[in-house]
Amino acid sequence: MESALAGLRKGFLRLFKMGYDLFLASHVLFPVIIATVVGILTGLLAVGFIRLIGYCQTLFFTDGLARLSFLGGYGVILIPAVGGIFVGLLVTFGAPEAKGHGVPEVLKAMALHGGRIRPVVVMVKALASAIAIGSGASVGREGPIIQIGSALGSTIAQIFRLNEARIKNLVACGAAAGISSVFNAPIAGVLFSLEVILKDFGAKTLGTVVISSVAASIVSRMFLGEHPSFMAPSYGLYNPHEIFIYLLLGVLSAFAALLFMFTLHKSEDIFDDLRMPEWLKPVLGGLLLGGIGYFFPQVFGAGLKSIEDVLHGNLGLMLLLLLIPAKIFATSISLGSGSSGGVFAPALFIGSVLGGSVGKLLFNRLPFQIAPPGAYALVGMASVFAAAAHAPVTAILIVFEMTGDYRLILPIMVAVVTATSISQALNRDSIYTEKLRRKGIDVDSLEESRLLQNLQIRDVMTSEFETVENHRHVRELISRISAGKDKTFFVVNNAGKLLGVVRAEDIREILFEKDAPILLVEDVMTPLNETFFPEDTLNEAVKVMMARRIGEIPVMDSLHPDQIAGVIRQEAVFRTYLGRVGENQQDELFGPEPQSGHEAVSFRFVIPFRSRLGNRMIKDLGLPAGIVFSSIQRGDEIIVPQGQTLLQVRDKVTVVLTEERKKIFQDWLKKNRL
Repeated sequence: MESALAGLRKGFLRLFKMGYDLFLASHVLFPVIIATVVGILTGLLAVGFIRLIGYCQTLFFTDGLARLSFLGGYGVILIPAVGGIFVGLLVTFGAPEAKGHGVPEVLKAMALHGGRIRPVVVMVKALASAIAIGSGASVGREGPIIQIGSALGSTIAQIFRLNEARIKNLVACGAAAGISSVFNAPIAGVLFSLEVILKDFGAKTLGTVVISSVAASIVSRMFLGEHPSFMAPSYGLYNPHEIFIYLLLGVLSAFAALLFMFTLHKSEDIFDDLRMPEWLKPVLGGLLLGGIGYFFPQVFGAGLKSIEDVLHGNLGLMLLLLLIPAKIFATSISLGSGSSGGVFAPALFIGSVLGGSVGKLLFNRLPFQIAPPGAYALVGMASVFAAAAHAPVTAILIVFEMTGDYRLILPIMVAVVTATSISQALNRDSIYTEKLRRKGIDVDSLEESRLLQNLQIRDVMTSEFETVENHRHVRELISRISAGKDKTFFVVNNAGKLLGVVRAEDIREILFEKDAPILLVEDVMTPLNETFFPEDTLNEAVKVMMARRIGEIPVMDSLHPDQIAGVIRQEAVFRTYLGRVGENQQDELFGPEPQSGHEAVSFRFVIPFRSRLGNRMIKDLGLPAGIVFSSIQRGDEIIVPQGQTLLQVRDKVTVVLTEERKKIFQDWLKKNRL
């Protein structure tokens, strides 16, 4: 009886595992279900996050001010500093990546770590940001929930041990769900995720991102209601001549956004250079913020209520003009000192007061009728955010969804395009990418990904590879390695299931051990941590090759996920890469494609202290033609080098070149003191 039960249990477990494997292998059902789960959980977290902010606001600005009543109105100066104590401790000792406005850390994770984000970020970011906003930090709630949703998506993907493409997709799903839930704007959430996080509007990524955004929106509406974020009057275009005013507003918005970006990053630099404990910096920032808030209480928190007042035309012209620099400095000090929150809402605030100022200045002062100042505030919201984030599509749609009014589409499009064009012409980086670029991480121009993103693994894979059964003796494998040119063997069982890989260097390590003659192949094989399918993009495999320094990766059969269908080799990838570079005539960094038949080889060097290459951009090095910098290892990070990448001392640089150019490159290195 017991043996029968044991057999039944074993059979059930085997059946369950088969079903689980099929579920993971499904290219339709699994992504849809997981994206839905990410959306629902992010929506629930967003609801809890918003309510936690409300609780913190009551704790600090109601109970806290009551306890400081002996200071009179000056008590408000201390409230942000008190909150800064808790935020500083949480961020410094809990999760340093929770510092700042969130989106840059998500972009960094996407660019350098394949979308992998530590799970602890979810809790630390939520708690630190709620305390920061609740205690008056001049930041938005959307940046934190984007990072929270992204971290949640990444965590779920890592639990299921998904490949890099699916991890990044779920990160984007979490970001879209975050925007959708906090602003009740599912379409804008999708567009923000595609435009800013993924930078890809392809159909392959669109479906799951839409599903996640819709799921989060449904959850948030169940708890928070279906009303738009801002209850604003309905505005329209009163006179065709107004287009020129909106064009002017677009120009002003671009410069307001550039000033905001400059002030923010200058503040970050100043606080980074301060010689004081990291956890105390938000306290200092809180005191400075409190001083601004004493005179302009509208700058405290996300400022959504103040934005609504501007849209209704309830604030005077002089106050609107003063709130522009006040909000810029308040947000810059808050984030620069190490507080936690977003820049999305502050950009909307700055845009609303800028647009409201223009409207107030011109209303009833022109020979033709124009819309009320609230209409210009609405357009200013979109144009300043678009100029700061370099996200015009998101900006156009999010204002519509947050107000429920589509009548100003033409003025918004004119102002947004004008503002974005000027901002991009004067600063190639957005508010989300500038700090990363100064660290040598250029997420806007990852040429390696861009050149290969339209290629699938099937385009370079080959069906010529060697396999060996796991029960064979190592001595048989040694004979095969000696007789053939292949130095990599993929280990399979009797049913053809891929188990691992054995490379020639693995054999060399145990060749002279006394047990070597009796060892089996399965005793010396290396398990495979990550596999790919023919339809995966080629740049996914390239990143794994560079990070793990391997030259051959198996490709699994889409219909039979446990069986090998082919391999991709480093030489084939680099030939394809060099070929694509040769086709891209706009790239000044790389030389022409090597002639057919010439093998691509890799070469690695370290930049020493005395080298002329340190602290120089790659585009300024004067590289010989046909030389490609394929990766840079800086500490524990792997950076995909671009023309704007700044080299640093002790960088480990991997170069791809043809054999005939190796001597030319070595001579070039000598001239540069390597």
